[in-house]
Amino acid sequence: MSRASYVAGTNVPITTTSLFSLLSHPSSRAPSPPGTPGTQFSDSHTPSSIPAISTLQEAQDLRAEVIEGIQEIVDELNQADDQMAGYALDYIHSNETILTHTPSLTLQKFLLKAAAKRKFTVIHAETSPSHDRQVSTATRVRSSSALDDEAGSEQFQKILTAAGVMVVVVPFTAIFALMSRVDKVLLGPHVVLADGGLVAAAGAKVITKAARMHRTPVVVLSGIYKLSPMYPFDPGALIEHGDPSQVSAYGDGGVIGKLRLENPLFDFVPPDMVDLYITNLFVLPTILLQTGNTDARQWRSCSMLPVPYSGGSLPE
Repeated sequence: MSRASYVAGTNVPITTTSLFSLLSHPSSRAPSPPGTPGTQFSDSHTPSSIPAISTLQEAQDLRAEVIEGIQEIVDELNQADDQMAGYALDYIHSNETILTHTPSLTLQKFLLKAAAKRKFTVIHAETSPSHDRQVSTATRVRSSSALDDEAGSEQFQKILTAAGVMVVVVPFTAIFALMSRVDKVLLGPHVVLADGGLVAAAGAKVITKAARMHRTPVVVLSGIYKLSPMYPFDPGALIEHGDPSQVSAYGDGGVIGKLRLENPLFDFVPPDMVDLYITNLFVLPTILLQTGNTDARQWRSCSMLPVPYSGGSLPE
């Protein structure tokens, strides 16, 4: 779609091209000279057609840049999980017990990478299947952060077991009792906020509190595309709630009239509950994440910590 206007006092048109047709084929957007609809350009262009040709060339150049930028983003998303899995052998050791929560493709690849050379046990805290489906529907991300709804925790368990990992599935209510035997907690967030806190599937806050009580380190696996410059001034506003009928049927009239039912799909985890962030580009403790997350776009050019961090002066 293009529009032609004329400079006052002249017959030279100024053609502008709509952004809605920017990615369409150039031949379908080629403008015709004014006054001669349906005709094609001749070999010798008239002066009136030169501005239109220049504008079309600029649109083609911009189209190529936009496509290249989109392809870079797609490639980064596809490689993020594999890049984070490359750090697995540095942070998972033999005979350790790892606690996970909610099925995640990112966690699965991370654990499978470590299972190639390490023997360890995974305790998977399982919530209700209906809750897992609600969380997956709310995030709208199936390929990078959540497994198939039809399989969920069962698929997560089978894949790890096939790789030689001992997987123990426990109800969510048993987390505190088992935390004393856990060496490390691995979480996959929905989003990482500017202060170093995170929003994750409901239950993550309970897990991190139990880990803090038992002095168990909490490690978060997050691609940089999940980093947000938003500061949680009102953490309650970040929590999405699901259908309360999943908690109690509306047919229980006596209960509904006396209780206020809430079904939160996510939890806000404060930054002091997290010890380490592993991203697809670098590994950072929470204190450095708080200073770097104010503008996530600058992280690509920042000099971050090596992996693993062995002490010394911190980067500016």
